[in-house]
Amino acid sequence: MPERTLDNAAVKRWMKDQQVAQERIEKERVHFLLNLTEEEALRLHLGFMGMEAQYRNTQVGEPSPSPLLMAMRQALRRHPSEE
Repeated sequence: MPERTLDNAAVKRWMKDQQVAQERIEKERVHFLLNLTEEEALRLHLGFMGMEAQYRNTQVGEPSPSPLLMAMRQALRRHPSEE
């Protein structure tokens, strides 16, 4: 199997795009939460508490990260940083 190499410029663009996306998600999350009524906030809170209880009852040990996330972390560790 031929060895793959990463394009430094493409990796940097991808990392920058991920940062921009994360910033936008955070702004949208804050906007959404600030605009909830008390009733909506309570309903969400109680729903999350129920999901957490259900999750705890079905999990054995620690949950594992997604295979995609693990592969991305592995690739970035192998890629030399030029910062």
